[in-house]
Amino acid sequence: MITGGCLCGALRYRAEGEPKAQGLCHCRNCQRLTGGGHVGWLCFDATAVAVEGPTRAYATTGGSGRTATRFSCPTCHSIVYGTAEVMPGLINLYAGSLDDTAQFKPQIAIFTRSRPAWDDSSRGLTCFETVPSR
Repeated sequence: MITGGCLCGALRYRAEGEPKAQGLCHCRNCQRLTGGGHVGWLCFDATAVAVEGPTRAYATTGGSGRTATRFSCPTCHSIVYGTAEVMPGLINLYAGSLDDTAQFKPQIAIFTRSRPAWDDSSRGLTCFETVPSR
């Protein structure tokens, strides 16, 4: 089981089973979201994730050109998880929100076409300029 949540503890989640994928997203939205060069994510079937506590949703057009929605805590504003139209039925838990960050083992990096030159975090990962086809 994977658990995590926001900075203040008001928003928590629990994910059962193993992630379908784990990786880094270097799209410009994720860079702006985190203030860094990427966001780390673990992808689960939505049915495997239980969320407790209040959330605030923010929808944007993602790097794919389709809607991506990020969910944060309305109290501390930590970004905790997200969904994307291009990935129906799936939830991406953000690696920085994990209780045990050692559970994050990225295998891929997406949107590397917009990866900053100073962010070498995807070295050794399978890289995609945009999103891989399913």
